[in-house]
Amino acid sequence: MAAVWTRLLLLGLVVAVAHGLTCRRCPIAILGRCLSPSDDVQCNSTTSSCFSATTAFNGTSAIRLQTRGCALDLACDQTLPGTFLGLGFTTSIRCCRTDLCNGGTSVQLSLAAACAAVLASLWAR
Repeated sequence: MAAVWTRLLLLGLVVAVAHGLTCRRCPIAILGRCLSPSDDVQCNSTTSSCFSATTAFNGTSAIRLQTRGCALDLACDQTLPGTFLGLGFTTSIRCCRTDLCNGGTSVQLSLAAACAAVLASLWAR
């Protein structure tokens, strides 16, 4: 019986890894509120990180724009300066690599974690 549960656990891990990364997506937010419908997005094979970016305009702390989604690893953990219509700004990009780690309050239990919890509860009997 233990061999069956071990195989099910391994299958769960394979499915969870093949499933890919799920990130929160918000094209643009002001004051923490997404201006368009925000949702969760399944990252493709070239994007292995979730990101959360904040853009602050120089000279004013009142205007901060945020965005979230999937990112390439090379874009992660950077602070980039720029200008827009003569205004200077700085964008800070932070990344993480677990499902829904880039914002939001909902909790998602992965298939691998669910299998491990069921397996542990069965072995504890």
